Amino acid sequence: MVNNDLSSFVNSVVRFHELAKGLKSLKDHDEIIAYGQSHGFQFTKSDWELFYQTDLSLQSNSVRRKILLANPAHWSWAFRQLSTWRAMLMEGADDGNASI
Repeated sequence: MVNNDLSSFVNSVVRFHELAKGLKSLKDHDEIIAYGQSHGFQFTKSDWELFYQTDLSLQSNSVRRKILLANPAHWSWAFRQLSTWRAMLMEGADDGNASI
């Protein structure tokens, strides 16, 4: 079962520019979790991992590969972690990884 606060966080990133802007500096899943929690969204690491793994499992092999190989130092890394957030990126947006 999906944690409602986690779903709210994911959707709020899409709806609110200021919240989305904060994703640019995040470099790992623990930072995404802490960021959401710091903005009042109550979800656990287990909630996030289930949500992320479920989303990842629904992607094609090529998309999954790109997600897993995305450069965590690039501003777009956090946006690439979930399909909902990837949809926010402009088509052809650089991912900072020349090999993809």
